[in-house]
Amino acid sequence: MRPQRRLIAAIAAVVLVAVVLLIVAVNSAYQPVLTPITNIQYSQSKAVKGFTGSSHETSNPARIAAFTAIISKYSVDVTHFDQTLNDVCTGGLATDITLGFADAKTATLRVYDCGRTVPRGTFVSDSSALFTRWRAQDDA
Repeated sequence: MRPQRRLIAAIAAVVLVAVVLLIVAVNSAYQPVLTPITNIQYSQSKAVKGFTGSSHETSNPARIAAFTAIISKYSVDVTHFDQTLNDVCTGGLATDITLGFADAKTATLRVYDCGRTVPRGTFVSDSSALFTRWRAQDDA
């Protein structure tokens, strides 16, 4: 093999390895391991006259699965919730959530939603919408 061909082959090998490493890194993105959720307590509050801030609790498997799907979709570690995921505003919708896990541990998080529209959604907007639907059903 001539030196020029060796150089081209070496460069091609390096590029191929870099592409493979990039694909592996993207496909193995951080996914928090979550002990199964056994119950969810939640309440919502908003600075609006007549808004009910009643507290609710559910251990319904379908509801837990729906919230777990949102957690997984956005790869959120609910045991160490990143407050920077919240919208920044005043007068938005606050959702206080306490999760009970199968290992008897709990996690508490507060989600603030200002109602901004994001085409693909966010953890905050999707979970706020979910808990708003549950609250409406539970208050009916």
